[in-house]
Amino acid sequence: MLFRKKRFWCVLLVPFSILLTRLAHNNPAATDHWFSMGIYRVLTETYGRVFGYLPFSVSQFLIILLPLGAAVYVILEICRIVSAFRKRDNFSITHDSAKKCAVRLAANSACTVGVLWFIFTMGAGLNYARLEFGELIGLDVRPSSVAELAALTEILVEHANELATQVERNDYGHMVVSASSMFALSQEARSIFRDAGEDFPVLRGFVPHVKPILYSRFMSRLRIVGIYSPFTMEAHVNVDVMDYHIPATMIHELAHFRGIMREDEANFIAWLVGYHSGHPDFMYSGALLALTYASNQLHRVNRDEHSRVMSQLSGYIWADFAANRDYWRQFEGPLADISQAANDAYLRANRQEDGVFSYGRVVDWLLAYFRDEILSRM
Repeated sequence: MLFRKKRFWCVLLVPFSILLTRLAHNNPAATDHWFSMGIYRVLTETYGRVFGYLPFSVSQFLIILLPLGAAVYVILEICRIVSAFRKRDNFSITHDSAKKCAVRLAANSACTVGVLWFIFTMGAGLNYARLEFGELIGLDVRPSSVAELAALTEILVEHANELATQVERNDYGHMVVSASSMFALSQEARSIFRDAGEDFPVLRGFVPHVKPILYSRFMSRLRIVGIYSPFTMEAHVNVDVMDYHIPATMIHELAHFRGIMREDEANFIAWLVGYHSGHPDFMYSGALLALTYASNQLHRVNRDEHSRVMSQLSGYIWADFAANRDYWRQFEGPLADISQAANDAYLRANRQEDGVFSYGRVVDWLLAYFRDEILSRM
């Protein structure tokens, strides 16, 4: 009974985690210094290495086995309680037996919730409160005009057009990764991200494997191209999507591993690291990621300018975009809508007020990065 009482204390990890998160959001500079660049770094260099070196994903099995195990456990405990009440020979013994089962079930459930909540807080939650990546590398984000947005999109179109001829393509004219396997591409991503740490100290540290999602086709039905597990500190990529998505997604998920949890910042890092990598696959993938968000934003504010700028786009890129639209069209439906709503709720719960639209804030960082070049064109 004493052991069960101790397990009940684990539920206090929930309010403790909530308190830590609130304190972190109220003190982003301290959070960045003491946690993100301190405690969290230690976690990635120790706990993160345990799973990071493995070429296969542990969390993919846990996400299936743990719910099944929990369901079996709950059913067994309920069966014990029902069985206890069916024994009518001694009411007091029956009552005590049922009570023990109920207490054990409650204690284990409380302990599980508390521990998982705390692990999430340490593996991801507190990093949502750190200083913004742009601030850490000295970018000045400020309001921009439509003309500046059009100039940015034009710059990105020029970069993408140049890179479109440097990547390998299949018989349909679609970009295909040059690596011999996803493991080899993951090794490239690790090397590129490690090199980026020399230019951007906030990205320094151990870099894990980016692991293919075994049930990638199902992830596409959920509109998920990559996922980071804070419970095992593993980065994953959907390998069923168009190839041009995969290199940038790998860098995006590695950014999450490094403690950059906000989606717009992870997108910016996916472009930035690819841009400086010298590797055509990663450069092109990042270029199309940035171009997609910038052109969508331009389309929303000025369709004429959008048409003018996008008319300069290479036929190779139009082919990639068309194939991508056809790919995602097959997964339209309620499951994709539910998944997007769940992701939106998750992001808002972690104080990304724009929800799923926060991914598009990468345009603000791109405008800040290219500010001088943009102004020189105006």
